[in-house]
Amino acid sequence: MSTPTEVRPIPRRERRTSILDMGGPNSINNFASSYTRAQQYIGSTLIEQGGNLIEQLSRQPSVSNEEAVEFVTPDSYGPFRFQATNEVDEECAVDTEETSLLPELSRISTKRSSFTIITGNSTVPQTVFNSVNTLVGIAMLTLPFGFRLSGWLFGMLFMLFTAFCSNITAKYLGRILRQYHHLSTYGDIAHEFGGPYFSYFVTFFFIFDLTGASLTLIILFADSLSIVWPHIHALKIIIVGLIFLLSLLPLSILSLFSLLGILGTLCIIIIIVLCGFLSDQQPGSLIFPEATSMLPPAWKNLLFSLGIFMAPWGGHPVFPELYRDMRHPGKYSKSCNISFSTTFFLDLAIGALGYLMFGNTVDDSIIKTIMNNPHYPKYINKILCLLMGLLPLSKLPLVTKPIITSYENVFGLTPKYVVVDKEGQLADTYGFTRIVARAIFFSLLLALGLLFTSFGKLVSFLGSAICFTVCLALPLLFYMKLNGDNIGTIHKVFLKIGVVLSLSAAVIGTYSSLAMNVTE
Repeated sequence: MSTPTEVRPIPRRERRTSILDMGGPNSINNFASSYTRAQQYIGSTLIEQGGNLIEQLSRQPSVSNEEAVEFVTPDSYGPFRFQATNEVDEECAVDTEETSLLPELSRISTKRSSFTIITGNSTVPQTVFNSVNTLVGIAMLTLPFGFRLSGWLFGMLFMLFTAFCSNITAKYLGRILRQYHHLSTYGDIAHEFGGPYFSYFVTFFFIFDLTGASLTLIILFADSLSIVWPHIHALKIIIVGLIFLLSLLPLSILSLFSLLGILGTLCIIIIIVLCGFLSDQQPGSLIFPEATSMLPPAWKNLLFSLGIFMAPWGGHPVFPELYRDMRHPGKYSKSCNISFSTTFFLDLAIGALGYLMFGNTVDDSIIKTIMNNPHYPKYINKILCLLMGLLPLSKLPLVTKPIITSYENVFGLTPKYVVVDKEGQLADTYGFTRIVARAIFFSLLLALGLLFTSFGKLVSFLGSAICFTVCLALPLLFYMKLNGDNIGTIHKVFLKIGVVLSLSAAVIGTYSSLAMNVTE
């Protein structure tokens, strides 16, 4: 006879309802929770934390028979995710840097086993907000330079092509997850496609991309602030030192701190538009725009712009986790359409307005171009200095976190357990060895930051070598293999053409970004 089950809710901290809870699923509190989870996805999408946790628990010398074990069973919306856990975890849960911010859980427990159902919490507006926040990044600041290289005709074609194709492949990833309920991340899909070694290959691609993204933020910080304090090397040392200190903060704080990045990015967009109307002198005016070109001024630079127009979609691999976090995954396609359309128009506004304001004199960063323009009020530079100081500080800790987690797991630096003192506080989350390892990592990052000096070349390289591969080519390959039974012959032909075009653009764009001088 089977043991009767007991249904009980997950323990919650009691708190009073407030005006922040008004609005049901779309309340301010729920938006905040959805945003925090999305930041966790961005910070750990390359790391299979669940597997690492189980591996760590399996290495512990003793495991009680009373310890709960959870299994994975699919349902129509998402996986039942099972994790090694025990009764103490519920009573003495401690937030650490490794704490996973999972969607809403519904648990059915017995004495020996515990079933956890992950249904997802985010509504369509919350998913759109998180998606746009993921996609809108500093790569958009080089889009005016992309138009300078490509001209209006090819620039618009490249922007439309990359936005449309990235939207399609994001939907393909959602279709894969709808059929394979045990998958949750881009890394899971890569593992299902090609096994562990292929998953390692994809993870290497991502870590390479995150390293490059870190370097672009360091270069952008130094280039922008060097206009008021011309010591680029010293500025790079300062920003890397600050990020090292911030890396010691837990993820829960970093995700909230990154909210400054959203506000900073929004302010930058507003300032770029306002600057166009603050001056009636060329260059830098939308009242009297600079001369622009319909076709590329130099055809040899056209291919260089490929990576620049692809780079804004670099957050694409986070979409599988945003899909799993949805309350109603059936609305995922609608969310993608809104998210990619919104991001496209924001990117187009920055690219087109920046090109109209400065024409063929625009630099590889529109911020640097504005700050070097003497026609604007002096307070513009002060505001931009503040924003360009906050933007890298808000983004770099989350960008570098997956890399840190990776090497700490590889070298066994991740703690196997959490030490809690008598008052229930963390006693020793960071050992001396981990701090030294992080100091070495940031020293290497600083060395690379001092070596690379061109923001535009780095964005073009990352957009070509990484984004064309992981945002377009690989999702098409995944879909052809994993959902092949549901694909018609003509559809497969188009998918294969898409793979060939994506890989060709990756190779050609990468070569152009390495071989050409950004100022040509």
